[in-house]
Amino acid sequence: MAKVLLVSYVRELLDERDHVLRVGGHSTTLASNSAEAFQAVQEQDFDIAVLGFSIPNEERKELAHAIKEANTNTKIIMIYFDSIKDTELADVLVKTSAGADSILRAVNHILNMVDQSRTG
Repeated sequence: MAKVLLVSYVRELLDERDHVLRVGGHSTTLASNSAEAFQAVQEQDFDIAVLGFSIPNEERKELAHAIKEANTNTKIIMIYFDSIKDTELADVLVKTSAGADSILRAVNHILNMVDQSRTG
């Protein structure tokens, strides 16, 4: 189980991702704007942060930096359009056309990679 921060300015997508990740056994914290996301990062550590495509590029970049500064072990999944910039801090990229199940697979993939590096 992972502690996952979900950030999206599109409430329907946030709710859908939340549902799929919770059914998949993960604990989620939701942020529907950058202020909520920055506050969540200051208040707790996350294993994984999922940054939605609806976050403006500059905010996404600032948020990714804040997440890594708060906890260098937090992995970042960015959901992106083909034209998105500033993805260098992403550990995994997921295209916007992918559904919430793809995000669950990405979260599980990251967890497996972390587990393998600890036991390897």
